[in-house]
Amino acid sequence: MRFLNSIFSYLLITTFVVFLNIAPKSVRSELKNKIMTTKFNEVNVRNGPGLNHLKIYKILKKGYPLFVIDKFENWRKIVDINGITGWVASSQLSGKHHVIVNVYQDYIYKFPLEKSKKVAIVKKNFIFEMKKCNPKWCLVKNKNIHGWIKKSSLWKTDYY
Repeated sequence: MRFLNSIFSYLLITTFVVFLNIAPKSVRSELKNKIMTTKFNEVNVRNGPGLNHLKIYKILKKGYPLFVIDKFENWRKIVDINGITGWVASSQLSGKHHVIVNVYQDYIYKFPLEKSKKVAIVKKNFIFEMKKCNPKWCLVKNKNIHGWIKKSSLWKTDYY
């Protein structure tokens, strides 16, 4: 009987330890490697998770896409299009789908074809709301422009 109790205790403890090791990773993986966008026109990026850490820079555009690479409590470690890493309070981020142009210049087309009519010229760091994507093109819009852009001209669209 003592032998069975020790086996049962061992299995119970092993299951509990395995659960503890797996649960945080699964929760964390939902937040890592994901694009989030700024919720406001002014968002501080800090060198550590917390208000006591120094501001690295300030993002002055609502909808600015950031790539989340880690999490600590209510803070997200992010990388921006320029490769700068920092921490942003999760309350300052949104799950809305915005994209940023990552090439020097490209065109917005009326339809997802290069022979289609060009609607606009866009430059690097131009931000759009993303409506939908197919394997090669994304339908984007902002106040004045609505059309299709090559997916390869946008930063990290595979993480939406």
